Amino acid sequence: MKQALVLSGGGAKGAYEIGVYKALKKLHKQIDIVTGTSIGAINGMFVTQKDLRGALKLWKNISFKAIYDEEAFPLLEDEKLAKIYMQYAKNFINEGGLDIYKMKNIFNNYFKPNKFFKSNINYGLVTYNFTKNKPIFKTKRELTKENIKDYILASASCYPAFKPYIINNDMYIDGGYYDNLPINLAIDMGATDVIAIDLRAIGFKKNVKNKSVNITYIVPRNKIGSFLVFDKNQAKKSIKFGYNDTMKTYGKLEGDKFTFKKYNLIKNYNKYINAYEINLNKIFKNKNSLILNKISKTEIFKGILNSKTSYNNFNNLLEIAGKIFGFDESTIYYIKSYNKGLLNALSNTETIDLEKIIKKIKDKKIEDIVDRRKIVKYFYNQIEKNKISLKFILPFTNEFLVALYIYTIKSPRITY
Repeated sequence: MKQALVLSGGGAKGAYEIGVYKALKKLHKQIDIVTGTSIGAINGMFVTQKDLRGALKLWKNISFKAIYDEEAFPLLEDEKLAKIYMQYAKNFINEGGLDIYKMKNIFNNYFKPNKFFKSNINYGLVTYNFTKNKPIFKTKRELTKENIKDYILASASCYPAFKPYIINNDMYIDGGYYDNLPINLAIDMGATDVIAIDLRAIGFKKNVKNKSVNITYIVPRNKIGSFLVFDKNQAKKSIKFGYNDTMKTYGKLEGDKFTFKKYNLIKNYNKYINAYEINLNKIFKNKNSLILNKISKTEIFKGILNSKTSYNNFNNLLEIAGKIFGFDESTIYYIKSYNKGLLNALSNTETIDLEKIIKKIKDKKIEDIVDRRKIVKYFYNQIEKNKISLKFILPFTNEFLVALYIYTIKSPRITY
């Protein structure tokens, strides 16, 4: 069996791939082959060299200045995304794209020829010969100390943002113009099992030609920034997301967009679900109205009022709560500290004026009402006073259910 790690293109999103690599090392996953396109070709160099430390150093210190010529691209890191793309367009129109020469400095600083060529990990990349209109594949046996820099940088020349890279008078551009996720190249190199990291960036992807190969896909569950905006703070988060998603893929951590220690979610479900359902049904008990009928037909309430709340729905609610209160999605949580954080966040939230809610609903300005934390606080206070008004639940079902969850974890004892 030969296992391949396939790294897609994606520019600044590539920090995520290093988080995946970090997790695979933690899991002691064997890598026999690595293939990459564009930033994946650069990250693949680090994997082949077995140089996680170097890769982390690069990405945790990445910046505009490290990638772009300041004279050609005079932007501050806090510029709005629209202005950044405008600058790319301007440079393409005036200069035919940005020069990639600063990427040469990165390559020179991090490429370790002895470690690369003596490594037992085989390596392959994809670039595209723009002059001859055909894809070019290069594996370790076809690469030398003299030509490897050219082909890696050619693969990473994201045209039209960057100028084509010239090799022997031919123009080369980003390999994503042919195959942004080179699984087939890994198979041609002998892979029987594949771990494919798809950054979901712009680029073409070829259908896998050998269906017998086992493929594990790892895809970002969280937002990991724009592919052309290099920022060290976003990169650090993306590394964490890559690590967390990989650990979740292999069952070592839990959650979807948020991440929890193993077994924490099932323990939380078992601890609170009965009290949660009883509290929910107490609120709706003996209420038979048109509003209740409408509420029971909404997606999130289907099955809740008349049957058991599913494990997945309960965990989804937990993540909605974290999103509402602005919890860091890159953190690995213990459920006890997560729940405590919800209680603290609610306690620190200002109580909303009921008249303000009523007026904005009447004026049909629900989207502009107030931040969602205050809606949760409003419902929480109403649950405590046993004065829930059904007419407010329908437009704010998530906020109501989150309030009930927080009420339940604060007072888990069931009273009859």
